[in-house]
Amino acid sequence: MPELPEVQTIVSELNRKLKNKTIKTVIVNAPKMVAVGPGTVSNFRKADKRSADKFISLLKVQKIVSVKRRAKLLIFDFSGPLAMLVHLKMTGQFIFEDKKQRAITGGKYRLLNKPNAPLTLLPSKHTHVIFYFTDGSILYFNDVRKFGYLKIVRDDEIDQVKELLEYGPEPLGKKYSFIQFFTAVKNWNSKKIGIKQLLMDPKFVAGIGNIYSDEILFHAKVRPTRKVASIKNQELRKIYRWIKLVLMQAIKAKGSSVGDFIRTDGSVGQMGKFHFVYGRSGQKCKKCGTIIESVKLGGRTGSFCPNCQK
Repeated sequence: MPELPEVQTIVSELNRKLKNKTIKTVIVNAPKMVAVGPGTVSNFRKADKRSADKFISLLKVQKIVSVKRRAKLLIFDFSGPLAMLVHLKMTGQFIFEDKKQRAITGGKYRLLNKPNAPLTLLPSKHTHVIFYFTDGSILYFNDVRKFGYLKIVRDDEIDQVKELLEYGPEPLGKKYSFIQFFTAVKNWNSKKIGIKQLLMDPKFVAGIGNIYSDEILFHAKVRPTRKVASIKNQELRKIYRWIKLVLMQAIKAKGSSVGDFIRTDGSVGQMGKFHFVYGRSGQKCKKCGTIIESVKLGGRTGSFCPNCQK
């Protein structure tokens, strides 16, 4: 699943490419992936053509003012009193294409981050929503597993969106101080869980998932299996520091292209080159040469160096 750096990469690129563009029309190929209203959209929702038709009608002639992010949620702000919330979930992708981009790619993109993955002509069978703009440019929303969603809400309904209400603080926000982090850890309702699981809980802090929790804890020299109650204050200070450093480095590298994450032009992020433990189980630690190990934690895999992390 794309995490904060990947979503921020997409947001920054879309904000630059889509700002002030007007939607001419929208095609929805998978009605179950779109919705209207602030209610949470389930992964097991049924197709609703009436909702899809309303979704399309509301977006026609809407002018995009900006694209922002809250946690892993993209927020498209329109000139009218509407916003579109998009969650990529596991495999959601946005590909932006104009005449210049199509001339370069021929309309074909490698939708999986694998060297031998085939080039796919868009729209494909995995393209579920298409936005056509008045200047001739196109935005494709692809999703192999169809877990993602796009939801329109009125500006005055934003405060009713459950996802937004439940997100914890933004880790790169100016107000996210060590005191706030420290207090949240000490007051957490269960200190028996592992520190990795706490970092991945979106109610504790927004946007950190499997990739960056591994990398943060490696640099902080703390094993992902350590119980929250066992983490010393000086270790908490290191974790807090590396949350910011790792996420900022990942944003600068345009995210980690693992699995299905690609940028809006079909290119890949470069953060994978800087991974120390994530996805490297069985390989040598880049710092000490010890073999990286992995462990299951709450259904997720945590990777760590048994020598560097205690």
